[in-house]
Amino acid sequence: MRLVVYSPYRSVSWSISFQETRTRTLTQDIRQIVKSIENATTALIEKLQEAERQAEIRRQEWLTEEERRRQEEDRRRVAQSMKDSRDQLEQVIQAWTNVVRLEQFFLGVQDRAQTLPEAERQQVFDRLGLAREFVGTLDPLDFFHEWKTPLERYVPLSQRDPGAAPVDEEDNDQNVDPDDDDR
Repeated sequence: MRLVVYSPYRSVSWSISFQETRTRTLTQDIRQIVKSIENATTALIEKLQEAERQAEIRRQEWLTEEERRRQEEDRRRVAQSMKDSRDQLEQVIQAWTNVVRLEQFFLGVQDRAQTLPEAERQQVFDRLGLAREFVGTLDPLDFFHEWKTPLERYVPLSQRDPGAAPVDEEDNDQNVDPDDDDR
């Protein structure tokens, strides 16, 4: 028979074993077994304290790295929201330019149609109405109202309410402390 005494802590590897022989049983060695275990406790406690200290160092390093990643992602998302907002504003300006150009064209057609005979003028006005319906809204403000500012797209971490829930789930992805189940 063999008796193995070991550390139940994953962070500390320690064990001692006692083997029964043909001439000596484990029950005869109980005092020696207890004394061996008692003598090892001081070293085991020191190993546990060192393991806990190392785990805390790793946890602090992980937290620092996690914060650095979070800040980096925040800067990337702020830059992306500014780029997206700028791109959309340029599209709004382009749409406004097209609307103004179309409106000038329609007004030019309308002015020229004024000089035509009544039957022909009505036919041009009818076609002009169909063209306006086909094009849709010509109010540039409709396009402008759809534009989103960078802050409407993404709120930087520095401007968020600390008690508020995260803006989206990406903020919570892969936030697992490597030493959570160290003990």
